Parts: sequence; C-alpha cells; structure tokens
Amino acid sequence: MLIIGHWNDWYNIVPRKWIFLEAGEAKTLIDSHHAQISQAIKRYVKLGNTIENGNDIETAINEIAGTKVANLLPNRNQEKGKIGTISGIKSYHEWMWPDQGEDIGFIYARILPEIGEWKKWSPTQIEKIQKERINEKPNPQYSTHSESSKRWTLPIVTRGNNLLFFIYDSGISGINCELEELSPNISNSNNSNEGITQSCEVFISGWALNSHKNSKKEPWKRISKNVKRILENMFHTGTANPNCKFSAQQMHEELVRRVQLGEFDENDIPKISTIQNWITGFSRKWKEVMAIRELEEIENTENA
Repeated sequence: MLIIGHWNDWYNIVPRKWIFLEAGEAKTLIDSHHAQISQAIKRYVKLGNTIENGNDIETAINEIAGTKVANLLPNRNQEKGKIGTISGIKSYHEWMWPDQGEDIGFIYARILPEIGEWKKWSPTQIEKIQKERINEKPNPQYSTHSESSKRWTLPIVTRGNNLLFFIYDSGISGINCELEELSPNISNSNNSNEGITQSCEVFISGWALNSHKNSKKEPWKRISKNVKRILENMFHTGTANPNCKFSAQQMHEELVRRVQLGEFDENDIPKISTIQNWITGFSRKWKEVMAIRELEEIENTENA
C-alpha cells in the first residue's frame, strides 16, 4: 500500500481505489478476467500441451478478449532492507489514495467496501512506518506485449429515474443506444448516454425481488408408455451386447425414425437430455433389481 502511493510520481497513474477480494471467485470484472486466464492455461495443459516458456502461455490465452502478454523481468539487484508494515493491514479490504483537497498524500483504509469509518495515515505517519527505507522506482526489463485478437467489452453502470442501466461499450463509436419503453417508469431520459454504445440493458428498481421474477416454467411431460417400452428395449439390447449399446443421441434418432414410420406422434419424442436422465435412473433401478435377484438365488441355493 505504501508503494502504490508513489505510482503518481513514477508512472503518472493515480490509484483511485483498491479492494481486496478472495482470489479466483470472480466477484469483480478484473478478478473474473484473471480467473479466465487461469482456466485457459489449465485447459491448455489438459489438452496435452505443456507450458515451458512465455510463448506457450501466449498461445494458451490468445483467445481471451482484451488480454495482452509480455515477459517481465524484475530488477532484483536493489538493496534489500526492512520494509515497514501498516499495523493491522490484514483487517482492511478497501484502500484509497486521495489526490485532491487537504488529504493529498494520505492513505485511507476501512474494513469492508462502503462499511465502517475510514482509517487515515498522514504523510508523517507514513514516513515513520517506512523508517529509513527509500522507495525507488523499479526498473524491470520487459518485452513487447502481444496483441489481443478480441476486444474486451466492459459494462458502464449509470443511474437515472430509479433505473439501473448496464451499458456495454465495445469500443465502436458512432452507434446510438436506443432504449425501448420497457416500463411506464422509463422516460426519454439518460440522453447523456446517446452515441456511446451498441447495446444496453435496463433494470427497473426492485428488479431482483421475487415479485418481478418470471415464475413460469415449462410444463413437465411424462414419457409415454409406448416410447418407454422402445427405450427399455434399446437399453436391454445394449446391456446384452455392449457393441450395440445406444447413447441418448442414438436413442433419440431411433425414435425420430419410428415417428417417420408412423408408429407414434412426433410430440411424444422426449428431449435428448430427458432420455439421458431416463437412462441414468433406469440403469440404477435395473442394477438394484438384478442385485436383489442374485441375492435371492444365492439364498435359495444355500437353503436347498
């Protein structure tokens, strides 16, 4: 946190806020982006590839939008000294570095974002924490970064008239965002967002409440007896001869063929996912029946 306070002098970067979250849980856009990189590298390895150098990493994540790769070699030759630590630093999860007003040079921190009072450290207190250590600008060696093959789309959140607008900016200018009247509460406001984006979503105040949710579900449909008989026949055929085992896709195709022959109506054909669930349930029941039958035969043999 003490080093970040020098970013403005070193890199002309003004840090506005820093929030610590549990890594890899995708609670923010940045954390989500890091999780995508991690998963892309894992997938690359699972496909039989190896990560041996920077080029392999670049290949593994080249399909992720808005991601550029460069080789960074830190300068390890600086003299190492004891680094002062802010007392209780692990208890604070939101940090700020004011760059305007009377508190320029201060460090702010509080326990949770938007919760609790700010704890402030003045420049004098910061000097005492750093003791005699002098923070110098790092001078690492780095390569030219790669270029991303896709743009990273970011949502811009704005508020107006009890509405929450998520506006997605794809970096294309000159495309107007037209808001449809989804509710009587939506008026022809938010003109400041015109000409910025290509699409947007409008959320009415209270949109997350149960009263605003669509509770309609697809009607659950039972598998007809005729279709079930055909499925059981295909299941037992595959059990008797593993070379003729039917997958859910193949069972569905067989049912379609029988519909064309006029054996039953097309509406009686279940979805592939339904057939897969039926196979799982029927297989479990069939194994139970076979196990009970085997136990009964053993018991009858012992009593004979």
